[in-house]
Amino acid sequence: MIKKAAQLVGTLLFICIILSITGCEKKSADGFLGSAVIEGTTFIVSSVVQGQLLDVAKREGDAVKNGELVAIIDTVQLVLKKKEIQANINEIEATLQSKKVDINAGQSDLDGAQREFFRVDTLAKKGAIPTQQRDNLKTQYDGARLRLDANQKTLLSLSDRIKGLKIRIEQADDQISDCYIKAPSDGIVSTKYRNRGEVVVPGTPIYEIIKYDTLTADFFVPQPALASITYGQMLKVRIDYDDGTGMAEKFSEGKVSWISDEAEFSPKNIQTRESRNELVFRVRLEIDNRDGMLKRGLPVEIWR
Repeated sequence: MIKKAAQLVGTLLFICIILSITGCEKKSADGFLGSAVIEGTTFIVSSVVQGQLLDVAKREGDAVKNGELVAIIDTVQLVLKKKEIQANINEIEATLQSKKVDINAGQSDLDGAQREFFRVDTLAKKGAIPTQQRDNLKTQYDGARLRLDANQKTLLSLSDRIKGLKIRIEQADDQISDCYIKAPSDGIVSTKYRNRGEVVVPGTPIYEIIKYDTLTADFFVPQPALASITYGQMLKVRIDYDDGTGMAEKFSEGKVSWISDEAEFSPKNIQTRESRNELVFRVRLEIDNRDGMLKRGLPVEIWR
């Protein structure tokens, strides 16, 4: 009885081995290329200004849209700074207007002094009046010209100061705009690093957002099979899932977006010890995931 049982077990084991080998050969023949793990493009949303977080409304798992407001930093100090700069501009502009009036008056004085000097100079040359009178007018003319030149230089200096202050206003506006932090892409909040009330500095991460509408999967192809893989080629991405009655399989499609131009040794974490010395090439698929079926970290199989 024991002998017959042993023979039966041996027969069943032999059949399993044969079926396993046959299944592997069929899997390879049907176009199985390799295993992969789904990855997604991630964005670290960081502060570019210093201040206190007034609002960090999004939670981990929330969906966000490109350009959606996701955090607000206190703008009070920046607004006060902008008002102070604007007050300086207003004061300088008032002085500038006063200088323009002085310049107009100075130009009139200079023109009058010039005409009078030319008239007296002609008379002095004829001996009709003393030369001292001409010299006095020349002194008045030179003084008017110097005052006009000084006022014009002051006007230019005030204009330059206003230009510099307006640049500072624009910088303050940019900083205020940066206090309203927006999502750089459609995606899902995978990590929330900061909460309301915390103080951040430039470079402080606030969220990590994963772009889920397009995901990627890297797999490895041995050199003999590389010639059959081309850019833009569409491949199948197989996943296993529970449909409520048991495990089932479902396929998505991915497009070959990148093929490594350098060979590497097979990664140890997904290959057998015997295959670790084999040279393979990394291939990347871009997978349309607008239906949200795939998730980052999900193991999949790549098929032709």
